[in-house]
Amino acid sequence: MHLPPLDVAVYPVVTMNHGRYVSRSARASSAVSSVSSSSSVSSPTCAPTVNFSGIQRAIQSVFRSSKVTVQQAERLQGRLHQVYLAKVADGSIYVLKCPPHLSTRALRHEKHGLETSYKTLRYLRDYLQGQLPVPEVYQYKEHVGVLGSPYLLMTCVPGRKLSEMLPYLSPGERGSIDRTLGTYVQSISSLNAQRFGMTHNVFANKGSRSWREAFQRLLESALRDCEEMLVTLPYDSIRYYIERHLPALDQVQTPYMVAMDMCDPDNVLVDEQTKQITGLVGFSNVIWGDPLMNAGIANGSDAFFEGYGERPSGTGAPYARQLIYAIYRAIVQIASLYYRPRPRLSDNDARRSLTHAVNTLATL
Repeated sequence: MHLPPLDVAVYPVVTMNHGRYVSRSARASSAVSSVSSSSSVSSPTCAPTVNFSGIQRAIQSVFRSSKVTVQQAERLQGRLHQVYLAKVADGSIYVLKCPPHLSTRALRHEKHGLETSYKTLRYLRDYLQGQLPVPEVYQYKEHVGVLGSPYLLMTCVPGRKLSEMLPYLSPGERGSIDRTLGTYVQSISSLNAQRFGMTHNVFANKGSRSWREAFQRLLESALRDCEEMLVTLPYDSIRYYIERHLPALDQVQTPYMVAMDMCDPDNVLVDEQTKQITGLVGFSNVIWGDPLMNAGIANGSDAFFEGYGERPSGTGAPYARQLIYAIYRAIVQIASLYYRPRPRLSDNDARRSLTHAVNTLATL
């Protein structure tokens, strides 16, 4: 895949043996800077090191040629996983995604993110036949590879983050993007499996036989993440009201793919000229269960549901399930901010969403 070269003119460059390590400046926002995101984390206080020779060997092993030369390697900041861009001599750009640094605290559901990304992207490529603009996976090393850790090598998807483009989009352009997103979510929601739960368990045939059981495990994991950090939450009320409405989950009989972070504006890439979606990234948190759990459906616009095909019911068991999932998402968001604090961000919005969902569920 051939992409425009990295715009290094605005980056401070440190010369290294057999190539260059390019460190992104705070003001640079390249079109390829959004290639593989996960939950954001605060930037380290010192410049990260880049294993240039390891990146070189990883790419050469894929193409089985020592003539493939990496010219630049760049570490992307502000992500849970360690993500690198590598530009080779022919102008192609690749992405290497490695596990979080040992000093980075991960939530329970994040600990299999690399494996989940790999299996999900391969599954989407196999079953949707290019219907979604997702990265192509070249290699996955589950154990320690040439980089000294597991890694995932894939193509770089061009585009700029939707979160960065939002101020410059007209209502019509935003509606077109939402409509396309709805179509993509509908496509993913049509894929099903034999068991419920997190992707690494489902693909190992260790998932749950019921959605109720699988969701309870997810919820308890999130609550324990908060409890271990001594986060103040109405734990008893959350467990009580969700327990009271658990029968609503029994209506979900088929496990469908739910890409939890797919519609996050940081994970949707847009062409700056055409204002159309060019790529989707961020598949490290994928669950097999109820499509209503997708945050895109929870916050979808009219245009989104035009693409999706239907709007969820605002009454009865489907509405109860939406409230239960809103509680779960809020808990995860709160936990992530305690584990990895981010400057100028608070958990106020997540707490308001949690309070509203719990109180509304209590009235049903």
